[in-house]
Amino acid sequence: MRRLNWLILFLFLPLAAHAQEQPWQVFKSTHFLIYYKSAKESQLNALAARAENDYNKITDDLGFNRFNFWTWDNRAKIYLFDTQKQYMEATGNPEWSAGQAQINGKLIRTFITARGFLDNILPHEMAHIIFREMVGFNNPGVPLWLEEGVATYQEKKNYFLKSELAARINQGKFIGLDELSRMNVSLLEDKELVSLFYNESYSLVRYLIDAFGKDKFVLFCQNLRDKRDLTRALVSAYSFKDLRDFEDSWKKYILR
Repeated sequence: MRRLNWLILFLFLPLAAHAQEQPWQVFKSTHFLIYYKSAKESQLNALAARAENDYNKITDDLGFNRFNFWTWDNRAKIYLFDTQKQYMEATGNPEWSAGQAQINGKLIRTFITARGFLDNILPHEMAHIIFREMVGFNNPGVPLWLEEGVATYQEKKNYFLKSELAARINQGKFIGLDELSRMNVSLLEDKELVSLFYNESYSLVRYLIDAFGKDKFVLFCQNLRDKRDLTRALVSAYSFKDLRDFEDSWKKYILR
């Protein structure tokens, strides 16, 4: 009888442990569904306010505010884990990671004490998702520099080191646009090259928006979505003859 009791207890222990797991609750805002377990109401309000502000800023900065990307059942999801350990176990990310985005699923994961998430990671990942919704998730005409440039454009810290970039252009030590369009930054081991990749990517996007305005950038993105070709999209939206002409125009902008 004692052996049977122990067997019953053993069988029900996993079920009891599972039953004790706290379920996800949902905090709703205009464009977001925030899933949480033990977060305080003040933390949820702060996250929702920052997320909504970033959403409005990103769509306005890029000229996408005429498009309703994330409303009602189409809202983005943010999973807010209680601890870094829970976040790491769920995502498989390393200890230095403070956030993760699943672009196709319109889903962002983080944890309550994540440093730098609100200022940099949240707007960066949101910009990735919003931009991809505009130009297409599986669009072969979108180079990584353009996507990362758009995302970096939204971070609170300023990547744009114009004097450094001007010096590199004068010395012929910058990355040409053809090479930049073929690069995958995740495969780079040289930190200086990674920094240059992001600096150039940011500056190219900033040049298009600052020099020609948001409406042109929207037209460029729509062309990129429809034509699925970077050169054709640029030529159709702007006065550039080709990628080389675009690069030359960008260099003059940096050197001014």
